[in-house]
Amino acid sequence: MRSRALALFIVGAPVVFFLLSGLRAVQLAREGDVPEAWRDLDCDGKVGWAEWLRGGIDFRLRPSELVPGCQDVYAVKTGRAMVVRCEAAPQCRLARDLPKK
Repeated sequence: MRSRALALFIVGAPVVFFLLSGLRAVQLAREGDVPEAWRDLDCDGKVGWAEWLRGGIDFRLRPSELVPGCQDVYAVKTGRAMVVRCEAAPQCRLARDLPKK
């Protein structure tokens, strides 16, 4: 009986830890700076679960340096803009496709 309990702990503890980490990641993504509608990081019109999660955790908003009057969705770690979001069309543009200033 003791060996079963030990085996259950050895297998179960990492699973529980992994699930708690996933729940915390979702919580952080919900509280993120980037609105859920703007988390389309490749401008294909669809927000997948990985884009939603990364957009909420790894990215922030700032006034655009590339297009005046728009917002840059930039990576916190590098500071590099990934997507430029605007109110007027085109609303979503990849920063790598825009000319640098």
